[in-house]
Amino acid sequence: MIDALYISSTGLRSQQEQIDVISNNVANMQTPGFKRGRVDFAEIASPPTPTEAQLPVTSRAGGTRVASVSHEFANGALQPTRGTLDFAIDGNGFFELEDANGNHFYTRSGRFHLDDQGYLAAINGMRLSSGLQVPQGASDILVSAQGELSALLDGDDERVVLGNIELALFTTTEGLESIGDNLFQAGSRSGGAFMATAGEGGSGRLQQHYLEAANVDMIDEMTGLVLAQRAYQLNARVLQASDQVLETINNLRR
Repeated sequence: MIDALYISSTGLRSQQEQIDVISNNVANMQTPGFKRGRVDFAEIASPPTPTEAQLPVTSRAGGTRVASVSHEFANGALQPTRGTLDFAIDGNGFFELEDANGNHFYTRSGRFHLDDQGYLAAINGMRLSSGLQVPQGASDILVSAQGELSALLDGDDERVVLGNIELALFTTTEGLESIGDNLFQAGSRSGGAFMATAGEGGSGRLQQHYLEAANVDMIDEMTGLVLAQRAYQLNARVLQASDQVLETINNLRR
């Protein structure tokens, strides 16, 4: 019975984590470039006691745990916007952002603006690592599918190329570590990022006036939520039944 209490408690913790991840997915359905989370479970391998040593492994007490929370990087649908500085990646790649300390972060959210110094910056204030700057008074800003940024400068009749938006690629996206706010960092499994011109080297092309929608499907999330809730309820019943059996045994000893 003690084993049943332990196993059911591990199931409760694991399913609670599953529910939390699904809730976060649903809450970010309208977040551009959001990538849905997925809980990966693993069996808890408990060392056998002397009385369990002769039992098959499947007969020993164990349980379940959350091995990791990974993300699915399948592309979301491209949605048109009216934003001049809204960019979507049609294919592989990430925008590389840089904070004030020089740390690099990666996102699929392409909603940008010009900060007080004219640099292209994300909504969180971080600038593109390429340091693209648009001079004051520039108009008709265009970004090509290859990431070439050009504009009409004040007083000029011909367009001027201001730089290129390059995309970050990784050997594998499975090793990227989420730090929240739709941002990722390179991990030991993903390796370091290597930059590529949009549309080349396996990277996607840029689409101006578009944003990538979250790759969250409401039906899939609701189905997963129902399954997680049922599993949680079943583990709670096992916990309750084990408690009742232990109470009965305790009363018999009196």
